[in-house]
Amino acid sequence: MSTTRRKFTPEYRREAARLVIDTGRPVAPVARELGLGEQLLGRWVAQERARLAAPEESAAAEAGNSELERLRRENAQLRMDNEFLGKAAGLLRFQAAESECFELMEAEKANYPVQRMARLLGVSRSGYYAWRRRSSEESERAIARAELDAKVRRAHADSSGIYGAPRVQAALARNGTGVDRKTVASSMRRQGLEGISPRRFRPIAPIGEARVHSIPDLVARKWDTGALDAVWISDITYLRTDEGWVYLCAVRDACSRRVLGWAMDSTQTTALVERALRMAYILRGAGPTGVVFHADRGTQYTSTQLNDVCTGLGIQQSVGRTGVCWDNAMQESFWSTLKTEFYDRRRWATRHDAIRATGRWIEEFYNRARLHSAIGYTTPVEHERLLTTDKPQPAQAA
Repeated sequence: MSTTRRKFTPEYRREAARLVIDTGRPVAPVARELGLGEQLLGRWVAQERARLAAPEESAAAEAGNSELERLRRENAQLRMDNEFLGKAAGLLRFQAAESECFELMEAEKANYPVQRMARLLGVSRSGYYAWRRRSSEESERAIARAELDAKVRRAHADSSGIYGAPRVQAALARNGTGVDRKTVASSMRRQGLEGISPRRFRPIAPIGEARVHSIPDLVARKWDTGALDAVWISDITYLRTDEGWVYLCAVRDACSRRVLGWAMDSTQTTALVERALRMAYILRGAGPTGVVFHADRGTQYTSTQLNDVCTGLGIQQSVGRTGVCWDNAMQESFWSTLKTEFYDRRRWATRHDAIRATGRWIEEFYNRARLHSAIGYTTPVEHERLLTTDKPQPAQAA
């Protein structure tokens, strides 16, 4: 087991020796009390007696020792300076920037005094500490930015990669992270994340109107009246599979945007619309009164069969003008969302696969998980709960 060698100052040596000289005690007991060797203490006693006998010579010897000690310290400092300057020459350019000098000082602060490094490099110590403070703040900002990026990445992934900055911001706010939309957008750009945007819709020119049924337009593009079961909207779209087309009819509440009823089949007939409408009617407790059922002028909606169904359910029919897509734009917007964010991102081998997955997307994601900007970034089911429990409604987006 190794032991550390004790070091004694000249003052300590003299005081230890005086314990023997001034008291007349033997060297041995004094050495034991001080934890010293007898020979070591005896040598100190002899040196002290010699000093007392010739004070001038002892003073000169002490002065010589002090000067020698000073020279040793200066020599050690010069060696340290030369060593540091050697490192600086190897790491810095001939005309190094101030920040580069500060970086070297930060790296070597455990080996050399800051004040001495600053003098050798020709920079100020206060400048070094100011640089350290700025670097610490930048490091904290980098950590905060990395944490935000992780949250944005998680929110984007949870949406299956469809959310853009506004919906990611809303998703973060729901989880207690308040951050503005531009910051979210910057984070997404930094990470190469993008939301899915529908292709721009180009309406066809209206064709001549020819009434096939005496069904009025009771909506006039004012779908959302602020109340549930005031206006239901519907349409049919076609979806491609490897087996052929599959047709989807959906019925939505124009206030909450919720899909109340839906039906899919390999043919698009009035029966398809009837199935979706009856599903919506049953979901609403088979008793909504005064509902306006709005669609386009497709033959499935203007048929006598559907007219009889609506009359039996106490539902008023409404249709837009012929060839004017804007009169059913809210439902067209839903088709754009479904295809862009979900259906067109996969290839569907069979109609059965398409029907099962589309139904699950509607019920589990669209109605209960997807945040809708038009209803204050809530889900349709949440929005209906707010309306039916008399809670304050979220602000509606323009």
